[in-house]
Amino acid sequence: MNNIAIIGFGSQAKAWALNLRDSNQEFSIGLRSESSSFKKANELGFKTFDYQKASCNFSTFVILTPDHTHNDIIKEILKQNKDAHFILAHGFSYSFDGLKELAPSEQFSLLAPKSIASELRYNYETKAGIAAVIQSKDINSIKELGEKIGVTSFHESSFKEETIADLFSEQSLLCSVLPYAAKLSFEKLIEKGINEQIAYLECWHEIKLIANAMVEKGPYEFFNLISPNALIGGIKGKEILFNQVYQDGLEKIFNEVDSQEFINTCNLNNFVKVKEKTLKEWKNHPINSMHKAVKNKLY
Repeated sequence: MNNIAIIGFGSQAKAWALNLRDSNQEFSIGLRSESSSFKKANELGFKTFDYQKASCNFSTFVILTPDHTHNDIIKEILKQNKDAHFILAHGFSYSFDGLKELAPSEQFSLLAPKSIASELRYNYETKAGIAAVIQSKDINSIKELGEKIGVTSFHESSFKEETIADLFSEQSLLCSVLPYAAKLSFEKLIEKGINEQIAYLECWHEIKLIANAMVEKGPYEFFNLISPNALIGGIKGKEILFNQVYQDGLEKIFNEVDSQEFINTCNLNNFVKVKEKTLKEWKNHPINSMHKAVKNKLY
């Protein structure tokens, strides 16, 4: 795949760029003329250009900016480029934000690594595994590009399916149950007189240990591995916590994602307000203070 431009230079784009360069893939970084990222990209030795003025030398554009920016960016690119190939790292804008209707004659592909930026870079450097969801008219070319950023396991899907599964898992487990169940458990131990350091280790630090064992061993070996107390206690906790109210909640989350009701609440202003409120909630929380106190010795 030749004549590639990466649009954006945030954390994910930077990881892609470093991995592609180390894989000897030619590409350039496209940014807005006023972007402060020009300096950062140039300092790292990457070729850069202003995609609002000079994008016609490229046939393939990897869009690695926030989802809500995709429509405006692609409008700018299409002013100079026809028959462009756009590669997205998430299906949201194509499935739910009108991108498919904006550019119905253009080719879109999906290459969505299931990895945060730091892990994408670290796993590439250490030759560890990276999974990615893909969709394209030219699957082989997408796999070839994916291998150059370190992907080792490809899983074909649709833009919509990837988007629904991603949004659902964030709401039902990854960014809800894990951090907030840890917070509530930590607070309950403190309420009952447990030392904050011990509460932190048990309710936050051990998430990493358990998650690593789950992923590395798989469900059968994980439950075969844990202690009798952990096994019996886990089943007891499941029976108490995961009741019909919880099941109804999962159904509600999925239905709101699938019907796009959730999408209608995802605008930039709402995001800014929610982020400010969330960061305020966590910034001075004791569990965050404990993390700062021990992180240099543990991580």
